[in-house]
Amino acid sequence: MQQTTNNTLVAIVPSRRDWDLIRTQGWYRIPVRTAPAMVKDGTIQYIAFYFPGVFGEEKQRIQWYSPVTSLVVRKRLELFPDEPQHRHAGWEYYVVGCADLRHLPHIIPSRKPRRLLFISTTIQKLLTAPEINYLFNDSPLEDLLWLQLLEGGIPCERQYEVTVGQGRYKLDFAVFCKDRNLAIECDGDEHHMKRSAVERDKKRSNVLNSRGWSVLHFTTKELKTNLPGTMQVIREAIDHHGGVWHKEDAA
Repeated sequence: MQQTTNNTLVAIVPSRRDWDLIRTQGWYRIPVRTAPAMVKDGTIQYIAFYFPGVFGEEKQRIQWYSPVTSLVVRKRLELFPDEPQHRHAGWEYYVVGCADLRHLPHIIPSRKPRRLLFISTTIQKLLTAPEINYLFNDSPLEDLLWLQLLEGGIPCERQYEVTVGQGRYKLDFAVFCKDRNLAIECDGDEHHMKRSAVERDKKRSNVLNSRGWSVLHFTTKELKTNLPGTMQVIREAIDHHGGVWHKEDAA
């Protein structure tokens, strides 16, 4: 039976120093105050590692993982006793043991650079995903639309982060078009009907629009009862913005 509950964490390796600690000492640290739920509740069973731009030819990929061999909380000063003056010396960290480092059956690439910190997924998805967008396992609504976008041949990025000034905005789906990019949001009705959420969504959409993104919002009802209509709106928006942008368009 396929595992559906998340038990695997994909975590960014921010520097080569951190990778050296993983390889030679067998642990990875996560600040307690920002740790994902599966770390806090101890349900994490595997951890995998995403390499960002600082890794040169190995950037934008996941190629290593490990079963979680231990999980404890330590202050940073305990981990780095030679750095007592560090501004985070008193912070508490989850120290995730990864002493059984393994190579994935195949590299999982990311087509776009990502500033991701964590992706919660299953070990089955980690071992079979052809690229990073296949890992996400948090929202049935998003999964529903994702499958339709795949079947429709529409390339997109899931949980794509856009930075605007000091703000960071995570898009459910990002479609890169020739004239103007498209952000697609799956709005769970219960959350997005709240007044505060409506105001927050409006402000968020205004910021994204000002930076060259067109934003489409779809409700639970639209996604569950009128998926063909939803896909038609998305296709029309893509056509209106010049069609999907491909690498060869830059040549």
